[in-house]
Amino acid sequence: MRFSAVLALIFLVLSVLIPSLAEAHGERAQQPALRMRTVEWFDVSVSTKQLQVNDILVVKGSFVPSNYWPEHVHSIEGASYLNIGVPGPTFVRLDSRINGTPGIRSTAFHKGELYNFEITLKARKPGKYHIHPLINVESAGPVIGPGIWVEVTGSEAQFTNTAKTLLGQTVDMEHYNFGHTVAWSALWMLIAAAWIVYWLFSRRPLIVPRFKRVSELGQDADAILTPTDRRLGLLFLIITLSVTMGGYLYANDRWPITTPLQTGKVHTPPAVQAPMPLEVTMGEARYRIPGRSFRIELTVSNKSDRPLSIGEFSAGNLRFINSKVLDIKPTDEDDLVAPDALRVEGSPIPAGETRKLVIYADDAMWETQRMTTMIASPDAVIAGMLFFYDDQGKRYYAEIGGPMIPVFG
Repeated sequence: MRFSAVLALIFLVLSVLIPSLAEAHGERAQQPALRMRTVEWFDVSVSTKQLQVNDILVVKGSFVPSNYWPEHVHSIEGASYLNIGVPGPTFVRLDSRINGTPGIRSTAFHKGELYNFEITLKARKPGKYHIHPLINVESAGPVIGPGIWVEVTGSEAQFTNTAKTLLGQTVDMEHYNFGHTVAWSALWMLIAAAWIVYWLFSRRPLIVPRFKRVSELGQDADAILTPTDRRLGLLFLIITLSVTMGGYLYANDRWPITTPLQTGKVHTPPAVQAPMPLEVTMGEARYRIPGRSFRIELTVSNKSDRPLSIGEFSAGNLRFINSKVLDIKPTDEDDLVAPDALRVEGSPIPAGETRKLVIYADDAMWETQRMTTMIASPDAVIAGMLFFYDDQGKRYYAEIGGPMIPVFG
């Protein structure tokens, strides 16, 4: 017990003295299967990385729910909600659109379909924040997209957040009816405190002895209740029901025109897109642990009238770039882009031909982003997105997935 207490004290002191540890990215804690086989995010960007309090920030991008969705994870085709991941109430969300459909309610996303999103935020607190798009999936939790650092300057005291009611009244959303919130919270806390005080400080055994006594009596536990206990319980029940009903009648009289919270789902149609002029089949996939190297065999059929080359492989928000096709560099030290980490054997694929290719995605990001734990998964299946480019720069994409074999030597 003493040793555990000492460890807890050391951890508490370190958490206070080393605040930089709080900047660790939470997405690394997610299992590789969740990051690789749930949602394929791409083209995520922000309108600016430097803004002031009250400025507008627009987060855009696209995503495709994976066809290799893990069986043990609740499907995204149930109830899902597009959201934004930030540390606390640092922004106010003004609007969100998915393929042009308002994202104010839960919806359903279909595997293999394309969705383009746009989220409009308003800066609320100064600071430096790692912003992620994310999708909250019912019974599964958040599926996190790639993060981008933005910095907000200015003063929080200058923040304004107003809205117009159905009757045309402009209200301050930061302080609207704050007094009512405090009063009702204080009232319920007072009632709860009075109830607890009675049971803790009346002349009877406290919580643990009373619990033991109830356990001993079993079905006869009601025998320890006194007439005073029953009368007081009835009194508190009457008070609770009276306050609830009185509060309802008061609010209904004070604000007769209201809109209830919306709980229905909206239909979000997938983006309309032309068929991809290629077919990709993944053969063998091996991850060589000592070299941090992924080797994937592919069979690609090019049905277009131009040669195609693989420019990028994206998996679990990690991007591996073929520098012979694309010139993409990380925007900062936290941008998960490996600019010269994708090597392709057998590319380009001539128009109208089918070829066998081998790609190598080699970079330390596999380890630093904790993706190597996939070798310990009982369901060793990987997935990712391949991006192809023709000789005119037009882009096509295809998802690949299948079993992965770890190589230890």
